[in-house]
Amino acid sequence: MWSIDNRLLKPALATILAGAIAGCATGPKVYDRAALAPAEQSLVNSKPAALRADFRNLFEEGPRNKVLNLMEIGVKAYRAGYRDEAKNTLTQARLEIENVYADSEAARRARSIWYEEAEKDFKGEPYERAMVYFYLGLIYLEDGDYGNARASFLAGLLQDAFAEEEQNSTDFALLLYLAGWSALQMGSDQLAAEHFEELKLYRPDAPIPTANDNALLIVETGQSPRKLGDGVGHYQLVYRRGKNFRDVGAEVRNGEEWSSVYPMEDVFFQASTRGGRAIDRIVEGQIQFKENTRSVGSTLSTVSQDSVLAGASAAAGGALGAGFAAVSLISVAADGLSASANTRADIRYWAGLPDTIHVIPVTAAEGEPVVVRFLDQYDLPIPGLTDSTEFTFDDRGAGLAFATSRRPNPGDTQ
Repeated sequence: MWSIDNRLLKPALATILAGAIAGCATGPKVYDRAALAPAEQSLVNSKPAALRADFRNLFEEGPRNKVLNLMEIGVKAYRAGYRDEAKNTLTQARLEIENVYADSEAARRARSIWYEEAEKDFKGEPYERAMVYFYLGLIYLEDGDYGNARASFLAGLLQDAFAEEEQNSTDFALLLYLAGWSALQMGSDQLAAEHFEELKLYRPDAPIPTANDNALLIVETGQSPRKLGDGVGHYQLVYRRGKNFRDVGAEVRNGEEWSSVYPMEDVFFQASTRGGRAIDRIVEGQIQFKENTRSVGSTLSTVSQDSVLAGASAAAGGALGAGFAAVSLISVAADGLSASANTRADIRYWAGLPDTIHVIPVTAAEGEPVVVRFLDQYDLPIPGLTDSTEFTFDDRGAGLAFATSRRPNPGDTQ
């Protein structure tokens, strides 16, 4: 017969409980914001009013949120018509991403190290990185640089294939479509046919451009997918669709009629799947430690419960009974410790993204006005929610128009 010395248990128990309680009391880490240097403040002041707050965030939040802030500036600048700002910031974001997410052995080694860091610099989830290449590709299309446009859309497909440390098949229909459109403008009919043929695997009813279609209309609706921390300690990452928006569809005015704009890509679907497979939650890089710690707590709970059921504590007298009572308390402490010791999920996300992107090829003329209205879930127009733009053509005769339900007010500094 063995016994447990309570004099040994109490200090150990006190240590475990103290650690568990301290861990539970610790909330998300608060990061200091750096003061702007005079040169940085001068640069912020030189930017358009609608972008100044975002540039201030870029400098104040530093490397940890650099890519995220570049993404936010880039999409806001693009929607507001500041194409140079959009191109510069999105290109910087692309370079930062490619330092870690490239199809090379050196990048794979960097990813391995990067994923082990508890407090990593933001580089985005696969769908967020892919969207950087989407907006850059649109800018290249507007410039008539079809080769770089197609390369950008294909690079976005590559980012879509990166998921944690595994390779997954890509299914980003929007990027396939735009790669095909870019190939058409390059005169590469064979390449275009290959892209559109692959597209049919995901969007068999997509509107493939005809010989008469010389322009594309691209429309954004809705709000960005959200990342949330879930589970005890919020160490699990889950995706949820954006909220507080009604616009799910779009129509473009065609004379006296309205024509639907095809919903080419569900950004939330891209966020919440890998190669079409639905994600329940992401715990990669964190779950192993939590499972190991939790298994200790669960095993000890089982031992103490089985002992009570067998009447061991009563039969053995006070020493053994007190010992198993202490073991049960240690089990509870271990469970609590596993919840608090784990790093919280990284729930930073690119809030400027849309929910859905719609595309339609058309026959249009230079400067032709475009009026888009937005529809709710019942296909009814949302009063007061429209966007006006126009087709702009490059030197090679291809047109593009971009409309969004998220068009910022040029005077808005938020």
